[in-house]
Amino acid sequence: MLDFEKHASSNPTVVSSAHNSFRRAARIGAFALALGVIAIVVLLGSASNAGAGNADDSVGAQAFKSNCVVCHGADGTGTPTGKALKAPDLHADVVQKMTKQQIEDQISNGKNNMPPFKNTLSKDQISALADYVHSEFGKKK
Repeated sequence: MLDFEKHASSNPTVVSSAHNSFRRAARIGAFALALGVIAIVVLLGSASNAGAGNADDSVGAQAFKSNCVVCHGADGTGTPTGKALKAPDLHADVVQKMTKQQIEDQISNGKNNMPPFKNTLSKDQISALADYVHSEFGKKK
C-alpha cells in the first residue's frame, strides 16, 4: 500500500478534504465549460448578425441579383443588353433623386423597355429592392 493510502485510511479528514477538493475542481470545470459555451454562442450570434446586415438589404440584394442584373448589371451601370434597351445607370442622379415610392412604382409597373414585376415580386421584395437601389447605388462610384 502507498503511504498516502495508509495515511488516508487512518485519517478520514484527508479523504474528505481530497474528496471536497475534487468536487470543487469538478464544479469549477463545469462552470468554466458553461461559460465557454455561452461565450461561443454569443460570438457566433454576433458574427451572424454582423454578416447579415439589414434584412431588407439581403432581400433587396437577392431580388436585384435574380431580376435586375441582366439589364442593369451587378454594378448598376448597365450591361450591353441593358444599354441597348436604354436601361438607366442606377448611380445616375435621375434614378437616385427618385423617391422610394417612384422606384417601387417603376419596378411594379415597368417603364419604357422595363417589364413590370408586380406579378413576379411580392410587395415586400419590391420595397426592399427600392431600398437596395438607393443604398447600394446611391454611393459614389
